[in-house]
Order: sequence, then C-alpha cells, then structure tokens
Amino acid sequence: MALQKNIISLFISLAFSSFGSFAFSQQLITEPAGGMDENELEASEILLAPSTAALPSILDIPELNKYYKSWDTLCVRRYSEVSPLAGDSTSLPLFNDYSTGFVIPVEGDFLSPFGYRGRRVHAGVDIKLEAGDPVSCAFDGVVRMARRYSGYGNCVVIRHYNGIETLYGHLSKITVKVNQQVKAGDVIGLGGRSGRASCNHLHFETRFQGKAFNPKQLIDFNTYSLISDTFTVTKATYGLSRDYIPSASTEVVVTGNDNVKQKSKSSKSKKYHTIRSGDTLSALSRKYGTSVKQLCSINGIKPTKTLKLGTKLRVR
Repeated sequence: MALQKNIISLFISLAFSSFGSFAFSQQLITEPAGGMDENELEASEILLAPSTAALPSILDIPELNKYYKSWDTLCVRRYSEVSPLAGDSTSLPLFNDYSTGFVIPVEGDFLSPFGYRGRRVHAGVDIKLEAGDPVSCAFDGVVRMARRYSGYGNCVVIRHYNGIETLYGHLSKITVKVNQQVKAGDVIGLGGRSGRASCNHLHFETRFQGKAFNPKQLIDFNTYSLISDTFTVTKATYGLSRDYIPSASTEVVVTGNDNVKQKSKSSKSKKYHTIRSGDTLSALSRKYGTSVKQLCSINGIKPTKTLKLGTKLRVR
C-alpha cells in the first residue's frame, strides 16, 4: 500500500511539473520569437579584433570618460577593454548638462519581458507597434551603431551622455547614421519585423558598459516615464532571471568620499495624476505643491510636452 501511494504521488508530481512546463511553453509561444541570445552573442564578439573607430569629440566628456574608452560601430556589446566598475556601485544622474530629456521609444502594449526565455537570454523587452510606426530615441546622445545585425535585423545603438546605452531592434528602416547626434524624441527608425521576429514589434535594450539590464529598472512602462532621475548600478543590477528586478528593500547610497552605505528606502510613496481635459503642467504644479521644473525632472519631459488624455504623470 505504501509503495502504491508513493507511485501515485510521483505520478501527480510529474503531471504538475509537465503541466507547468507546458504552460510556460505556451506563454513563450505567445511572445515574439527571435532576437539574439545574450550569451552566444557575447561569446562571438569577444573573439573579434578591437574596433579602430575614433571616438566622436562630442563624447569626450568627463561624464563618459570614466566608463568608456572605445567606440565600436560594428558590434553591440564588445567591451573587453573596459576596466571593471570601481567599487560596488556607480550612480548615474540621468539628466546633466548634456542630457536633458527622456522620451519613451514607442507607446505600445508590452509583449515580452527581459530575462531567460527558455534556455535563451532575452536581453531586452518587446513592445508592440505597427509596421512603419516611428521609433524615438530615449535620451540625448550619439549613434554608435546603425546597421543590419544578425537576429536584431535593422538595429540602432545609441550611447547617451548619462552613461546608458540603448538598443532598438527589428526596425523596418533606419533613419540615422553612425556618429549622428540625436535628442530625446528624435525618430531613429521605423518599426517592423526585420531579423528574427515573428511579428511587428520593437526590441528595446538598456545597457551599461556593454552589459544588459532589465529596462524596467529604469522605466515605468505603464506611465511611460522614468522611475527616478538617477540610476544606481550595482552587482545586483545584472540578474538574468525572467523579468528580473533587484530587491527593493534597500538602496545603495554613494557618499562624497566614495563610501558605500545601505539605507532603507523612503516610506514616502510615489504619486501619479491621470491627465484630464484642461490639465497643464502649471496647473498641476500648483495643485500638488511642486514646480514645473520638478515635474519635468521626475518624468523626464520638457515644459513644452503635450499632455495626452488618460496618461499618467508622476507628481511626487
């Protein structure tokens, strides 16, 4: 009788395991197929000869010289010559004298998250769009790569003045050139399904020193705004599990003498306002006791931005 019970328990366990695998497989089927595997691409690029392209003079600034020494116009993530991060964390102000705005690349349904997709590493997020839809640059910066690139299809990589790099894949058309300066909101290409893609969508990546991290650590895709005006990079930033987000229980604080301390996150919650007819930045600043400058800063927008009805604006 005991043996019979053990056999039944084993059968039930295997059945649930198989159902879970089947459900996960079905979920993957609903997501856009294709793209590039992070590990495979990194292994192939690191064997190539170093790039000889000259760094554009506009990028010869202190904000970037700390993190980048090369300018590769042919590969996505080849940074073997870059020294490791100094210390355990790096704080990146997303807005500075050179980087003044943020625009979501495309406003569309979220199709697929960052992280493992089966055995492959999906190094970005997939966002639904229609063929020919304009795709915008996220931050001010300079185009580092603009060409057809294996599974990415027509692909653009931009190095931003804040240290972040962004990638835009599966474009039907590229509308920018290498070394071209771009502003947040500039159209860098048109949406499509070039490369390995099963439907029209934008494959969007965020990287620092060539390493991909989940764009959801940087961007709220529900409100199309930045989560914060500063991004802190730690070892925990680069997890690869599906839809990976580091633990939110603590945050890293970099002091003036480069000491790293841990402190609990503020209990003050963020507050959002849903845009209605007649809303303006001036009116909202008065309503919530803030300023237009502060509203623009925490949302990564410009004072001239048109507020679309029904969208959410962070006000605190």
